[in-house]
Amino acid sequence: MDMLHTTAAVPSDQPVDVVAMPPSVNRDWLQAQPALVRRKPDASLALDFSNTTQIDSAGLALVWFLADSWERAGRRVVVRNAPEHILGMLRTWKSAAPTTVPAAAVEPNVFVRLGDAGAAFWEQCTLALSMLVEMLYWGSFGLRKRRDLRKGALGDQMYQLGFKALGIVVLLSFLIGIVLALQSALFLKAYGAGIFLAQMIGWAMIREFGPLMTAVILAGRTGSATTAEIATMSVNEEIDALRTMGINPIQFVVVPKLWAITLTMPLLSIIASAAGILGGYFVSVFYLDISSSLFWGELVKYIPFGDVSAGFIKSVAFSWLIIWIGTFYGFKVRGGAEEVGKETTASVVTAIFVIIVADAVFSFVL
Repeated sequence: MDMLHTTAAVPSDQPVDVVAMPPSVNRDWLQAQPALVRRKPDASLALDFSNTTQIDSAGLALVWFLADSWERAGRRVVVRNAPEHILGMLRTWKSAAPTTVPAAAVEPNVFVRLGDAGAAFWEQCTLALSMLVEMLYWGSFGLRKRRDLRKGALGDQMYQLGFKALGIVVLLSFLIGIVLALQSALFLKAYGAGIFLAQMIGWAMIREFGPLMTAVILAGRTGSATTAEIATMSVNEEIDALRTMGINPIQFVVVPKLWAITLTMPLLSIIASAAGILGGYFVSVFYLDISSSLFWGELVKYIPFGDVSAGFIKSVAFSWLIIWIGTFYGFKVRGGAEEVGKETTASVVTAIFVIIVADAVFSFVL
């Protein structure tokens, strides 16, 4: 019985204190024996059950408490003359309090943490690439199976993702064009090169700032909305309900968003570039005193078609990144409203970071 012993287990040369147990070892008897509970384990203890016929859970807890206390003090508790049914109860019952303290968990070293982080990152990358392949398949070849496409979903998503973002895109691009033109005009005017402002602002807005700022705005607006919508559907088990009905959730939910932002974001980028150029035009006319005809003539002369095509390619790639990242984080959610908020925030941060990295890569390629 682990810490309980028989009489033969105690050496004869060691002192043994004998306690005669009553006929009924119960809670009432235990409350009348406070000295037994507070007794110091300075000698081995023998519990004589010769007269005992009944024992309840309080008595069993007392025996195991004494056995644990005496064991930690290097002493022994001996059970004498106990009936068979009491011995059986002692063998199968232990106190709810743990007799040993669990060892403290070993903190992993830096190599273990790095390995765990690398394995988790690889797993997330695998899941993200799998999501991208599924999106591209159901958005292209999978369109032949139109059973899971909602009627009118594409037009509704183009309105929600594109048209509703038009105001904020135009306003911010116009202001960015003004700020960029003003900062550049300060130096160009000092050297008498104000005429070059037209081609500079046109090149910057068409090739870089137009697609980039539109992507950042849509990452915060459309990307977060996509993540929150899909995450809420997952939390409310609507995604599981679609699968139960045999409907592919990627084709039903994601594909309309994918094609809507693919069609609307290049248009928004063009409008954003035009708004930024318009801001530069006002600076050129009212600050540098350049005529309108000269500004537009220089702009058309030095903006090649390659810059326009580069901006178009960037806008399409950025739109796919926004929907891909928003969808991935949306399907990741497991839990409640708190997880929806966390994944939505992570989606926006990741999308903006990836867009800037992709823009840097495009600067070397295009």
